[in-house]
Amino acid sequence: MKSFAAVAVVLALTGTAAPALAHGTVAAWFGGQITETADESRIEFAVRDGGIRVWVRDHSDRPLTASGKATLLVNGKKQDVALKADGEMLSSDAAITSADKVAAILSLTVNGKPVSARFSQEAVVTPQLSAQAAAGKVAFEQVCSKCHGTALRGSDSAPPLLHQFYQLGSGHGDDVILAAATSGAKSHMWKFGDMPKPEGLKPGQEKDVLAFIRAMQAANGFAGTGAGMPAGMPMDHSGHMSH
Repeated sequence: MKSFAAVAVVLALTGTAAPALAHGTVAAWFGGQITETADESRIEFAVRDGGIRVWVRDHSDRPLTASGKATLLVNGKKQDVALKADGEMLSSDAAITSADKVAAILSLTVNGKPVSARFSQEAVVTPQLSAQAAAGKVAFEQVCSKCHGTALRGSDSAPPLLHQFYQLGSGHGDDVILAAATSGAKSHMWKFGDMPKPEGLKPGQEKDVLAFIRAMQAANGFAGTGAGMPAGMPMDHSGHMSH
């Protein structure tokens, strides 16, 4: 039988806390989830294949000195991992993939003060695919997944495609995704730098990849409405969302 303490941890981890965005939309520059704490520090959390990443910044987007640990519930199994300084972020290796169902409690010390934050994500759903989307899945895994991740949730070098920024109606329509798949794209929303022209896609395969991306988005809650863009996201003159 589980102890009361263990049950309490599970209940705490599976609880969802909505981000407190007191000053409007907050930029998650690295494709993660972001929340604003009571002392107005901003914590971004991302799951990568093989580990987790945490960025702690102030309102001027300056990195804050932070340390701490994370308690993870990965597909129902609990892990405690220490976070280590890694450039401007904190990171930790963990038995985890970006496709997993994850709940996390971060116990941090930020500028000498204790800070706690919670995050969660659902497991990635892969739907039954059409013939075109199935062909796109093969091409995506061969060419695109090394940057955008096999689960389409991004990596340390490229953003997630299972994201409201890329769903239908977001300002990134099919034409934008097709152009990026054939020619690359200039950085304008993230801190990953410019997207180079993908190498290895044959002419016409970009349409198959698009069909796969749209199928995965629809299965994971990012179908979009085709009627607009996420609330609070301004648009630049190119029609793209910008921060």
